[in-house]
Amino acid sequence: MLLEIRVEKTSDGIPLIYLKGEIDLQTCGEFRDILRDMIERRSHNIVIDFANVPYLDSAALGVLVDAVRRVREDDGGIYLVATTPFVRRAFEITRLARIFELVDDLDSALDHIRSKTPAAV
Repeated sequence: MLLEIRVEKTSDGIPLIYLKGEIDLQTCGEFRDILRDMIERRSHNIVIDFANVPYLDSAALGVLVDAVRRVREDDGGIYLVATTPFVRRAFEITRLARIFELVDDLDSALDHIRSKTPAAV
C-alpha cells in the first residue's frame, strides 16, 4: 500500500500532516523528508493525523523519534492525532508515548500548541 501525504497549514501557520496508508521502510522516505524540511523552516510544533494509518514499523518510529528530538531542541513538539489502535499500541509498547503528544482530535492538538505559544505583541 502506498503512503499518501497531504500537508496543510492552519491560518496561524501550524503545519498539519495528513497520512493515509502504511508507514514502513519502503514508504517512510518522503515522510522523513517532509518532516526535515518543516523543521529546517522553523516549524517546531507539528500535528500529524494518523486516522488513516493502519500500520507503521520501526523505520517509521525512527523517523518520528528523529523529528521529535529536533523540534524539542527549540521547545517544540510533535502531536499525533487520532492514532489507530495498532499505531497507539506501538507507541505504548515502545514507551514512545512518553515523548509524543497522543491526542484524540485535531482541535485538542491545536489548542495545546496555541496555549503554549506566546501571543504576538
